[in-house]
Amino acid sequence: MSIKIDKSSLERIILENHPKRIVFNAPDGLLTETRTIAHELESSHNLQAIVIADATYGSCDTVDVDAQRLGADLAFHVGHNVTIEKFGKMTYSIDAVDDVSFENVAIELSKQLKLRGTKNVGLVAFAQHVHELKNVARILELNGINGVVGKGMGQLHDGQIFGCEFYPAFNIRDSVETMVLLGQSMFHAIGLSLSTGKPTLMLDPYLNEVIDVEKTAQERLKKAVLSVYKARDAERFGVIIGLKEGQIMTDQSIRIKKELESLGKNVQLIALREITADRINSMMDIEAFVQTGCPRISVDGYNFSKPVLSVPQTEALLRVLAGKEINMDLFERKHWL
Repeated sequence: MSIKIDKSSLERIILENHPKRIVFNAPDGLLTETRTIAHELESSHNLQAIVIADATYGSCDTVDVDAQRLGADLAFHVGHNVTIEKFGKMTYSIDAVDDVSFENVAIELSKQLKLRGTKNVGLVAFAQHVHELKNVARILELNGINGVVGKGMGQLHDGQIFGCEFYPAFNIRDSVETMVLLGQSMFHAIGLSLSTGKPTLMLDPYLNEVIDVEKTAQERLKKAVLSVYKARDAERFGVIIGLKEGQIMTDQSIRIKKELESLGKNVQLIALREITADRINSMMDIEAFVQTGCPRISVDGYNFSKPVLSVPQTEALLRVLAGKEINMDLFERKHWL
């Protein structure tokens, strides 16, 4: 198994643009390989390469502005494999794929689905495994099971999901009994389960395991709902605008501020690039927060000492403050922003 970065696209873009200075950013798992490629390109193309080593979590977390501040001519965002080639003024998306085979774990999945009596499953993957969807669907078909791959929308390829975007899965949920995620990522599997409201299995091709994620997903849902009820009694709120390039939702944040104020709450707008427990704790007078940056920050078990609500949770809070009940399907939607 190895993850392969699309070097040919890098070479093509560099030859077309003749940059003197380039910038990279990549997720932690690809950072070492990205640094190696950057070093090679410096020698082969007589240019300067800078690797921004801050963490990046998706195509919402690019560095177009930082690249301009660094005096670069081009920037490359590696490994999130979207349908859009270019972000902003100078950032190109560079694909990376994992060549691990799903054949053995797909055969094991077929056995388990037969025992469950399942006939139709939705197949999805995150970026590095999208190319394996057709192969898994073929193996399931040979075993009498229909594997459905939803159409991509926006930045997403067919069958691809992000941590907060689930269009290909959500749009087929009424035609399948179970969702199946290709890849070893509880992060994506939990989002898939909560967004579709369907039983969800995760295929780990490295350990050849089929993992049922429902228990973990329901635990996260309960914690998310509990945070909403904890925020109900707060009087002082902070509404956080995310400063990452693809997460700046100023208008939405202002709308939420006005809605909370109409219900008698004291609200302040705050901007943060990294929403962490330390930054939250530094604002001791604020009792609860809403953040319109990455919704997963509020769902994935971060150890905040105060409620920090995502947009779906905030909509649920507004219902509670209006005297209504919370619907437990608050995350069942195509996009959590």
